[in-house]
Amino acid sequence: MAQREKPSLTVVGSGGQAYREYSFQSLSADYEVNAVLSAEPTWQRPYLADYRVVDCTDPRAIAAAVTDMTPAGGRAAVFTWDELVLEATARAAEELGLPHTSVAAVTRCRDKYATRSLMREAGLPSPRFRLTFSADEAASAAAEFGYPVVMKPRSLAGSIGVMKVEDESAVRAAFDLAAGAAYATLPAGEGILVEEFLDGPEISVDSVVFDGEVRCVHVAQKRVGFPPYFEEVGHLVTSGGADSLPPEVVALVESAHRTLEVDFGVTHAEVRLTADGPRLIELNARLGGDLIPLISRMATGIDLVSAAAEIALGRSPELAAEGREPGRAAEVRFVYPPYDCTVRNVDLGNVDGLDGVAYTTVLAPPGTELLLPPKNPIPRLAALVAVAADEDATTRVLDLAEEKVVADIDPLER
Repeated sequence: MAQREKPSLTVVGSGGQAYREYSFQSLSADYEVNAVLSAEPTWQRPYLADYRVVDCTDPRAIAAAVTDMTPAGGRAAVFTWDELVLEATARAAEELGLPHTSVAAVTRCRDKYATRSLMREAGLPSPRFRLTFSADEAASAAAEFGYPVVMKPRSLAGSIGVMKVEDESAVRAAFDLAAGAAYATLPAGEGILVEEFLDGPEISVDSVVFDGEVRCVHVAQKRVGFPPYFEEVGHLVTSGGADSLPPEVVALVESAHRTLEVDFGVTHAEVRLTADGPRLIELNARLGGDLIPLISRMATGIDLVSAAAEIALGRSPELAAEGREPGRAAEVRFVYPPYDCTVRNVDLGNVDGLDGVAYTTVLAPPGTELLLPPKNPIPRLAALVAVAADEDATTRVLDLAEEKVVADIDPLER
Protein backbone atom coordinates (compact mmCIF):
# COMPACT_ATOMS: atom_id res chain seq x y z
CA MET A 1 0.00 0.00 0.00
CA ALA A 2 1.39 3.39 -0.97
CA GLN A 3 2.24 5.61 1.97
CA ARG A 4 -0.02 8.61 2.25
CA GLU A 5 1.78 11.87 1.45
CA LYS A 6 2.17 14.14 4.44
CA PRO A 7 0.74 17.65 4.09
CA SER A 8 3.21 20.52 4.21
CA LEU A 9 3.01 22.88 7.17
CA THR A 10 5.10 25.91 8.17
CA VAL A 11 5.71 26.90 11.79
CA VAL A 12 6.96 30.43 12.51
CA GLY A 13 9.38 30.73 15.42
CA SER A 14 10.00 27.92 17.83
CA GLY A 15 10.37 28.95 21.46
CA GLY A 16 12.86 27.18 23.72
CA GLN A 17 13.69 23.50 23.32
CA ALA A 18 12.56 22.55 26.84
CA TYR A 19 9.14 24.13 26.30
CA ARG A 20 8.42 23.31 22.64
CA GLU A 21 10.34 20.30 21.39
CA TYR A 22 7.36 18.06 22.10
CA SER A 23 5.38 20.21 19.63
CA PHE A 24 7.83 19.57 16.81
CA GLN A 25 7.90 15.88 17.70
CA SER A 26 4.11 15.72 17.52
CA LEU A 27 3.92 17.50 14.17
CA SER A 28 6.72 15.59 12.44
CA ALA A 29 4.79 12.32 12.72
CA ASP A 30 1.96 13.51 10.45
CA TYR A 31 3.23 16.56 8.56
CA GLU A 32 6.17 17.75 6.49
CA VAL A 33 7.23 20.45 8.91
CA ASN A 34 8.91 23.59 7.61
CA ALA A 35 10.04 26.41 9.85
CA VAL A 36 10.61 30.14 9.55
CA LEU A 37 13.24 30.97 12.14
CA SER A 38 15.25 33.99 13.22
CA ALA A 39 18.47 31.92 13.44
CA GLU A 40 19.87 28.68 12.07
CA PRO A 41 18.08 25.65 13.58
CA THR A 42 19.90 23.51 16.13
CA TRP A 43 17.71 21.14 18.14
CA GLN A 44 14.82 21.80 15.71
CA ARG A 45 16.67 20.41 12.68
CA PRO A 46 15.76 16.68 13.05
CA TYR A 47 12.06 17.55 12.83
CA LEU A 48 12.25 19.82 9.77
CA ALA A 49 11.79 19.09 6.10
CA ASP A 50 12.93 22.62 5.21
CA TYR A 51 13.51 25.99 6.83
CA ARG A 52 14.28 29.62 6.11
CA VAL A 53 16.06 32.14 8.33
CA VAL A 54 14.40 35.55 8.10
CA ASP A 55 13.39 38.49 10.24
CA CYS A 56 10.42 36.93 12.05
CA THR A 57 8.96 40.34 12.81
CA ASP A 58 8.60 41.01 9.05
CA PRO A 59 5.28 39.64 7.71
CA ARG A 60 6.36 39.93 4.08
CA ALA A 61 9.53 37.95 4.74
CA ILE A 62 7.46 35.28 6.51
CA ALA A 63 4.96 35.13 3.64
CA ALA A 64 7.73 34.81 1.07
CA ALA A 65 9.37 32.00 3.06
CA VAL A 66 6.07 30.12 3.39
CA THR A 67 5.45 30.39 -0.36
CA ASP A 68 8.99 29.31 -1.16
CA MET A 69 8.75 26.16 1.01
CA THR A 70 5.25 25.07 -0.07
CA PRO A 71 5.40 22.36 -2.76
CA ALA A 72 4.16 23.35 -6.20
CA GLY A 73 0.43 22.76 -6.34
CA GLY A 74 0.35 22.08 -2.61
CA ARG A 75 -1.73 23.79 0.03
CA ALA A 76 0.12 26.43 2.04
CA ALA A 77 -0.38 26.49 5.81
CA VAL A 78 1.22 28.59 8.53
CA PHE A 79 0.81 29.08 12.28
CA THR A 80 2.83 29.83 15.40
CA TRP A 81 2.74 29.16 19.11
CA ASP A 82 5.33 31.90 19.76
CA GLU A 83 3.85 35.04 21.34
CA LEU A 84 6.72 37.15 20.04
CA VAL A 85 5.88 36.53 16.37
CA LEU A 86 2.11 36.05 16.62
CA GLU A 87 1.10 39.37 15.07
CA ALA A 88 3.64 39.09 12.26
CA THR A 89 2.45 35.56 11.48
CA ALA A 90 -1.17 36.70 11.40
CA ARG A 91 -0.23 39.44 8.92
CA ALA A 92 1.65 36.95 6.75
CA ALA A 93 -1.31 34.55 6.76
CA GLU A 94 -3.63 37.43 5.86
CA GLU A 95 -1.36 38.41 2.95
CA LEU A 96 -1.41 34.80 1.71
CA GLY A 97 -5.14 34.34 2.27
CA LEU A 98 -4.63 31.45 4.68
CA PRO A 99 -6.79 30.31 7.63
CA HIS A 100 -5.56 32.07 10.76
CA THR A 101 -6.83 34.30 13.53
CA SER A 102 -7.14 37.75 11.97
CA VAL A 103 -4.61 40.50 12.60
CA ALA A 104 -7.32 42.58 14.26
CA ALA A 105 -8.30 39.75 16.61
CA VAL A 106 -4.69 38.98 17.54
CA THR A 107 -4.15 42.66 18.32
CA ARG A 108 -7.25 42.77 20.51
CA CYS A 109 -6.07 39.74 22.47
CA ARG A 110 -2.52 41.04 22.88
CA ASP A 111 -3.77 44.41 24.16
CA LYS A 112 -5.20 43.83 27.65
CA TYR A 113 -6.83 47.27 27.65
CA ALA A 114 -8.59 46.54 24.35
CA THR A 115 -9.77 43.17 25.70
CA ARG A 116 -11.19 44.76 28.84
CA SER A 117 -12.85 47.58 26.90
CA LEU A 118 -14.51 45.30 24.35
CA MET A 119 -15.72 42.87 27.03
CA ARG A 120 -17.32 45.75 28.93
CA GLU A 121 -18.92 47.19 25.78
CA ALA A 122 -20.42 43.76 25.07
CA GLY A 123 -22.02 43.72 28.51
CA LEU A 124 -19.91 40.79 29.71
CA PRO A 125 -18.97 40.60 33.41
CA SER A 126 -15.61 42.30 33.90
CA PRO A 127 -13.60 43.87 36.70
CA ARG A 128 -13.42 47.62 36.93
CA PHE A 129 -10.28 48.89 35.23
CA ARG A 130 -8.46 52.02 34.11
CA LEU A 131 -5.49 52.64 31.86
CA THR A 132 -3.05 54.97 33.65
CA PHE A 133 0.08 56.82 32.62
CA SER A 134 1.38 58.06 35.97
CA ALA A 135 1.62 56.85 39.53
CA ASP A 136 -0.83 59.59 40.56
CA GLU A 137 -3.42 58.35 38.05
CA ALA A 138 -2.89 54.78 39.26
CA ALA A 139 -3.31 55.81 42.90
CA SER A 140 -6.53 57.66 42.05
CA ALA A 141 -7.96 54.62 40.26
CA ALA A 142 -7.01 52.30 43.12
CA ALA A 143 -8.65 54.57 45.68
CA GLU A 144 -11.84 54.60 43.60
CA PHE A 145 -11.96 50.81 43.12
CA GLY A 146 -10.90 49.97 46.67
CA TYR A 147 -7.97 47.82 47.75
CA PRO A 148 -6.59 45.40 46.83
CA VAL A 149 -6.09 46.08 43.13
CA VAL A 150 -3.97 44.45 40.44
CA MET A 151 -1.54 46.41 38.28
CA LYS A 152 -0.11 45.15 35.02
CA PRO A 153 1.59 46.28 31.82
CA ARG A 154 -0.76 46.66 28.88
CA SER A 155 0.82 44.25 26.39
CA LEU A 156 3.39 41.96 28.02
CA ALA A 157 3.08 38.22 28.73
CA GLY A 158 3.88 35.56 31.33
CA SER A 159 2.55 37.63 34.27
CA ILE A 160 5.65 39.84 33.98
CA GLY A 161 5.23 43.12 35.84
CA VAL A 162 1.88 42.03 37.34
CA MET A 163 1.38 42.73 41.04
CA LYS A 164 -1.37 42.74 43.66
CA VAL A 165 -1.20 45.88 45.81
CA GLU A 166 -2.80 46.74 49.13
CA ASP A 167 -2.20 50.47 49.64
CA GLU A 168 -1.13 53.69 47.95
CA SER A 169 2.60 53.33 48.60
CA ALA A 170 2.47 49.86 47.03
CA VAL A 171 0.58 51.30 44.04
CA ARG A 172 3.40 53.73 43.37
CA ALA A 173 6.04 51.02 43.66
CA ALA A 174 3.98 48.69 41.46
CA PHE A 175 3.55 51.41 38.83
CA ASP A 176 7.33 51.78 38.57
CA LEU A 177 7.71 48.00 38.42
CA ALA A 178 5.13 47.57 35.65
CA ALA A 179 6.38 50.60 33.70
CA GLY A 180 9.92 49.23 33.75
CA ALA A 181 8.96 45.65 32.87
CA ALA A 182 10.03 44.23 29.52
CA TYR A 183 9.83 40.94 27.69
CA ALA A 184 11.91 40.43 24.55
CA THR A 185 10.34 42.34 21.62
CA LEU A 186 6.85 42.78 23.06
CA PRO A 187 5.65 46.40 23.22
CA ALA A 188 6.09 48.38 26.43
CA GLY A 189 5.42 51.95 27.51
CA GLU A 190 1.75 51.95 26.49
CA GLY A 191 0.30 52.59 29.91
CA ILE A 192 -0.37 50.54 33.04
CA LEU A 193 -3.70 48.90 33.80
CA VAL A 194 -5.17 49.20 37.27
CA GLU A 195 -7.85 46.57 37.83
CA GLU A 196 -10.23 45.55 40.57
CA PHE A 197 -8.78 42.45 42.27
CA LEU A 198 -10.63 39.25 41.44
CA ASP A 199 -10.57 36.71 44.26
CA GLY A 200 -10.97 32.98 43.74
CA PRO A 201 -9.11 30.15 42.00
CA GLU A 202 -7.65 30.76 38.55
CA ILE A 203 -8.06 28.29 35.71
CA SER A 204 -7.15 28.20 32.05
CA VAL A 205 -9.41 26.88 29.30
CA ASP A 206 -7.90 25.81 25.99
CA SER A 207 -10.24 25.74 23.01
CA VAL A 208 -10.26 24.74 19.36
CA VAL A 209 -11.88 27.34 17.12
CA PHE A 210 -12.79 26.71 13.49
CA ASP A 211 -14.83 29.13 11.40
CA GLY A 212 -16.20 30.73 14.56
CA GLU A 213 -17.22 27.49 16.30
CA VAL A 214 -15.60 27.29 19.74
CA ARG A 215 -15.00 23.88 21.31
CA CYS A 216 -13.54 23.94 24.83
CA VAL A 217 -11.10 21.05 25.19
CA HIS A 218 -9.70 21.12 28.70
CA VAL A 219 -9.49 23.08 31.91
CA ALA A 220 -6.21 23.50 33.79
CA GLN A 221 -5.89 24.50 37.40
CA LYS A 222 -3.21 27.14 37.62
CA ARG A 223 -0.69 27.10 40.45
CA VAL A 224 0.47 30.62 41.34
CA GLY A 225 3.31 31.57 43.68
CA PHE A 226 5.56 34.36 44.94
CA PRO A 227 2.81 36.73 46.17
CA PRO A 228 2.13 39.60 45.67
CA TYR A 229 3.31 38.67 42.17
CA PHE A 230 1.52 36.14 39.97
CA GLU A 231 4.30 33.75 38.99
CA GLU A 232 2.87 30.63 37.35
CA VAL A 233 4.58 27.75 39.14
CA GLY A 234 2.56 24.84 37.74
CA HIS A 235 -0.59 23.58 36.01
CA LEU A 236 -2.88 20.55 36.43
CA VAL A 237 -5.13 19.01 33.76
CA THR A 238 -7.50 16.10 34.44
CA SER A 239 -9.16 13.69 32.05
CA GLY A 240 -12.54 15.28 32.72
CA GLY A 241 -11.58 17.94 30.18
CA ALA A 242 -14.10 20.62 29.30
CA ASP A 243 -16.91 18.31 30.51
CA SER A 244 -15.98 19.35 34.04
CA LEU A 245 -16.52 23.06 33.32
CA PRO A 246 -19.58 24.85 34.70
CA PRO A 247 -21.87 26.08 31.87
CA GLU A 248 -21.29 29.70 32.85
CA VAL A 249 -17.53 29.31 32.27
CA VAL A 250 -18.12 27.79 28.82
CA ALA A 251 -20.54 30.61 28.01
CA LEU A 252 -18.00 33.25 29.10
CA VAL A 253 -15.20 31.71 27.03
CA GLU A 254 -17.43 31.42 23.96
CA SER A 255 -18.63 35.02 24.39
CA ALA A 256 -15.05 36.27 24.71
CA HIS A 257 -14.14 34.62 21.40
CA ARG A 258 -17.13 36.24 19.68
CA THR A 259 -16.46 39.63 21.23
CA LEU A 260 -12.78 39.66 20.24
CA GLU A 261 -13.65 38.01 16.89
CA VAL A 262 -11.27 35.09 17.34
CA ASP A 263 -12.60 32.59 14.80
CA PHE A 264 -9.66 30.33 13.87
CA GLY A 265 -6.95 28.58 15.88
CA VAL A 266 -6.25 26.98 19.23
CA THR A 267 -6.66 29.48 22.07
CA HIS A 268 -5.73 29.79 25.73
CA ALA A 269 -8.17 31.64 28.02
CA GLU A 270 -7.41 32.52 31.63
CA VAL A 271 -10.40 32.79 33.97
CA ARG A 272 -10.96 33.63 37.64
CA LEU A 273 -13.76 31.79 39.43
CA THR A 274 -15.04 34.53 41.73
CA ALA A 275 -17.91 34.36 44.20
CA ASP A 276 -19.91 36.45 41.71
CA GLY A 277 -19.21 34.14 38.78
CA PRO A 278 -16.39 33.61 36.29
CA ARG A 279 -14.38 36.56 35.00
CA LEU A 280 -12.03 36.55 32.01
CA ILE A 281 -8.45 37.54 32.77
CA GLU A 282 -7.26 37.31 29.16
CA LEU A 283 -7.69 35.37 25.93
CA ASN A 284 -4.54 34.34 24.07
CA ALA A 285 -4.92 33.64 20.35
CA ARG A 286 -2.37 30.81 20.41
CA LEU A 287 -1.52 27.52 22.05
CA GLY A 288 -0.90 27.69 25.78
CA GLY A 289 2.67 27.78 27.04
CA ASP A 290 4.31 26.19 30.07
CA LEU A 291 3.91 22.65 28.62
CA ILE A 292 0.14 22.90 29.01
CA PRO A 293 -0.65 21.26 25.63
CA LEU A 294 1.70 18.41 26.60
CA ILE A 295 0.00 17.68 29.92
CA SER A 296 -3.37 18.10 28.22
CA ARG A 297 -2.47 15.33 25.77
CA MET A 298 -1.27 13.14 28.63
CA ALA A 299 -4.50 13.64 30.59
CA THR A 300 -7.15 13.86 27.86
CA GLY A 301 -5.53 12.10 24.90
CA ILE A 302 -6.24 15.14 22.69
CA ASP A 303 -3.31 16.67 20.81
CA LEU A 304 -3.85 20.43 20.64
CA VAL A 305 -0.68 20.94 18.57
CA SER A 306 -2.06 18.71 15.82
CA ALA A 307 -5.41 20.48 16.12
CA ALA A 308 -3.68 23.81 15.46
CA ALA A 309 -1.97 22.28 12.41
CA GLU A 310 -5.26 21.00 11.01
CA ILE A 311 -6.85 24.43 11.38
CA ALA A 312 -3.89 26.02 9.58
CA LEU A 313 -4.56 23.57 6.73
CA GLY A 314 -8.17 24.71 6.57
CA ARG A 315 -9.59 21.55 8.13
CA SER A 316 -11.79 21.28 11.19
CA PRO A 317 -9.85 19.02 13.58
CA GLU A 318 -11.26 15.84 15.02
CA LEU A 319 -10.82 15.90 18.77
CA ALA A 320 -10.54 12.17 19.23
CA ALA A 321 -8.82 11.08 22.41
CA GLU A 322 -5.96 8.66 21.79
CA GLY A 323 -4.80 6.50 24.67
CA ARG A 324 -7.06 8.28 27.12
CA GLU A 325 -7.56 6.61 30.47
CA PRO A 326 -10.51 7.46 32.72
CA GLY A 327 -9.59 9.19 35.95
CA ARG A 328 -6.24 10.42 34.71
CA ALA A 329 -4.44 13.61 35.74
CA ALA A 330 -1.25 15.25 34.48
CA GLU A 331 0.52 18.07 36.29
CA VAL A 332 3.60 20.15 35.57
CA ARG A 333 5.55 21.74 38.40
CA PHE A 334 8.37 24.21 37.91
CA VAL A 335 11.28 24.14 40.32
CA TYR A 336 12.67 27.47 41.53
CA PRO A 337 15.81 28.29 43.50
CA PRO A 338 15.35 29.42 47.11
CA TYR A 339 17.26 32.67 46.46
CA ASP A 340 18.88 34.67 43.67
CA CYS A 341 21.68 32.57 42.28
CA THR A 342 24.09 31.54 39.56
CA VAL A 343 23.49 27.97 38.42
CA ARG A 344 26.45 25.60 38.42
CA ASN A 345 24.45 22.49 37.52
CA VAL A 346 20.99 20.95 37.80
CA ASP A 347 20.90 17.15 38.06
CA LEU A 348 17.62 15.29 37.48
CA GLY A 349 19.18 11.82 37.49
CA ASN A 350 17.47 10.86 40.74
CA VAL A 351 14.10 11.99 39.37
CA ASP A 352 14.03 10.23 36.01
CA GLY A 353 12.54 6.78 36.37
CA LEU A 354 10.46 7.55 39.45
CA ASP A 355 7.05 5.94 39.28
CA GLY A 356 4.56 8.48 37.94
CA VAL A 357 7.15 10.89 36.50
CA ALA A 358 6.37 11.28 32.79
CA TYR A 359 8.71 14.08 31.72
CA THR A 360 11.57 16.14 33.14
CA THR A 361 13.78 18.84 31.72
CA VAL A 362 16.44 21.22 32.98
CA LEU A 363 15.52 24.85 32.32
CA ALA A 364 18.67 26.61 33.56
CA PRO A 365 21.98 25.50 32.03
CA PRO A 366 25.28 26.11 33.86
CA GLY A 367 26.12 29.78 34.16
CA THR A 368 22.50 30.99 34.18
CA GLU A 369 21.72 33.80 36.63
CA LEU A 370 18.28 33.43 38.21
CA LEU A 371 16.66 36.32 40.08
CA LEU A 372 13.43 35.64 41.92
CA PRO A 373 10.26 37.64 41.11
CA PRO A 374 9.90 40.40 40.29
CA LYS A 375 13.53 40.86 39.30
CA ASN A 376 13.74 38.23 36.57
CA PRO A 377 11.07 36.75 34.27
CA ILE A 378 10.34 33.08 34.94
CA PRO A 379 13.49 32.10 36.93
CA ARG A 380 13.12 28.32 36.82
CA LEU A 381 15.60 25.53 37.43
CA ALA A 382 13.62 22.60 36.00
CA ALA A 383 10.22 21.29 34.95
CA LEU A 384 8.73 18.07 36.33
CA VAL A 385 5.62 16.37 34.93
CA ALA A 386 3.66 13.67 36.74
CA VAL A 387 0.83 11.49 35.44
CA ALA A 388 -1.32 9.66 37.97
CA ALA A 389 -4.88 8.75 38.87
CA ASP A 390 -5.89 12.10 40.35
CA GLU A 391 -4.67 15.43 41.73
CA ASP A 392 -3.64 14.04 45.11
CA ALA A 393 -1.55 11.38 43.42
CA THR A 394 0.24 13.84 41.09
CA THR A 395 0.97 16.03 44.12
CA ARG A 396 2.60 13.11 45.94
CA VAL A 397 4.69 12.20 42.91
CA LEU A 398 5.84 15.78 42.37
CA ASP A 399 6.63 16.35 46.06
CA LEU A 400 8.93 13.32 45.98
CA ALA A 401 10.42 14.27 42.62
CA GLU A 402 11.18 17.83 43.71
CA GLU A 403 12.99 16.55 46.79
CA LYS A 404 15.30 14.55 44.52
CA VAL A 405 16.30 17.48 42.27
CA VAL A 406 19.95 18.27 42.90
CA ALA A 407 20.68 21.94 42.22
CA ASP A 408 24.25 23.20 42.58
CA ILE A 409 23.83 26.98 42.85
CA ASP A 410 25.82 29.92 44.16
CA PRO A 411 23.95 32.79 45.88
CA LEU A 412 24.06 36.22 44.30
CA GLU A 413 24.55 39.22 46.56
CA ARG A 414 23.04 42.37 45.05
